[in-house]
Parts: sequence; C-alpha cells; structure tokens
Amino acid sequence: MLSLMNEIPAEELKERLAALGYDCGPSGGDARAVMWALKWFARRNGIPEEDAAVRERLFSPDAAGGFEGPFQVYSMKDPLWADYPYKAANTAVTETISTSGCGPTSMAMAVSTLLGRAVLPPVLSDWALEGGHRDPDGINGTYDSFFPALAEVYGLRAERVDMTDRSAFEAVRAALGAGSAVIANVKAASPYTNGGHYNLIRALRGEYVHIGDPSPRNLEEPDHTIDEWIGGSWATHFFVVSRPEA
Repeated sequence: MLSLMNEIPAEELKERLAALGYDCGPSGGDARAVMWALKWFARRNGIPEEDAAVRERLFSPDAAGGFEGPFQVYSMKDPLWADYPYKAANTAVTETISTSGCGPTSMAMAVSTLLGRAVLPPVLSDWALEGGHRDPDGINGTYDSFFPALAEVYGLRAERVDMTDRSAFEAVRAALGAGSAVIANVKAASPYTNGGHYNLIRALRGEYVHIGDPSPRNLEEPDHTIDEWIGGSWATHFFVVSRPEA
C-alpha cells in the first residue's frame, strides 16, 4: 500500500481515515501509523491489502469504520501484528507484540474505547519504544510512565490507583461507572501471568471482577472475586484512563 500512500495526498488520506474512525497515530500521522490504519481498514472492510481494492472502498459511502464499540477489543496474538517487533534494546531476542506488548495493547483498547476510533497496538508500541517507555533490559516490559504520557498526547489522563484494600476497587467501580477505562498491573501471583502483565478491568459485577485481556488465553479464566484479588495480591495498582471532563 506504499504506492497508494504516494498517489493520494497525505492530508487527504489522513482526513478520510480520520473521518471513518481510523487513527493515524499520536504524532498526527507518520507513515507507519498511516500504513497500519490502512491495514486495519482492509481488515474491517473484508478486502485484500491491495492498492486498488483499498482505494475503491476508502472513498465509498459503504466503507466500514474503524471502531468496533462499545468496547474495543484487541489481541496481542492478532496475526496482523503478533510478530511486529517490540524489542528491548539490550536483549538478544527480538520480542514482539505477541510476547511483550500487553501494555501498548491494553492502552490501545482503552484509548480506542474512550475516543471512539481505532488506535492500534503496533502504533502505540512504536511510540512507547521511541519515548523510552520500554525497559531496555526486557525485565519490566513497558514502564508505567507510558500510560500517563500517552494519555496526554491523546487529550486524556491516566491516574494511578494503588491496590491496597477494597477502597481501591470502589474507586475502580466509580471510574467505570463514569465511563473511564481501567488498566490493571497484574503480578505473577495472579492467574493471568508468570511474570508481569497489563490487562483491563471491564466491569465489577457485584463482588466479581470481569477482565478484558490482550492475551486471549486469559479470557478463558472465570471472573474472580475482589477478595481473591486482594487476598492474593494479584495487582500492584491500576491506571484509570479518562477524558479530562470525566
């Protein structure tokens, strides 16, 4: 689709993608972000990633939008980007979104849901790497600094809530009720990871915590109770991602 990007003036292309709910990146549309938006456009419209097919559908009144609301779901294992590098600088192995991209993928779900447009994991992975928000030694994955920094770029805010006792979950319940998104930093003590991991809390159903996880394996887990989360120290903290007016 590189030739398509050369044929259509950049501003016209970005304007059309934006109108259809396809985000062109935190910087406003570098070439990689526009390319990913076009790939997602082809996926959403069920067409091959070929210039002619994409061009014809892009300016069609029947073009499908990028957002799949009300809650946007992405998977780290999606073949569209599973093998896309998310490499820590000082490691010999080339980590990918599939192996290490839970932070950018979780944030992509949160931002997409709040803004009502498709903000994609590989675009946020690139942004995290370029901003120094990825542990260069690969031990800690994505730094916590990524979430408030990225939120600010998109006109949002991300505030940390430490998981100490039930009051933290009441804060989460209130945030969800106000329309915010909540990302949990979960630990190896939890059933969701052998190391560190980010996932989303989609709802608190009475005493049960319902997650939205970028790892499809974890979506097979039953809902666990607040007491299980607290008693097992399954998370260290949450990020409440919200619109400034919320």
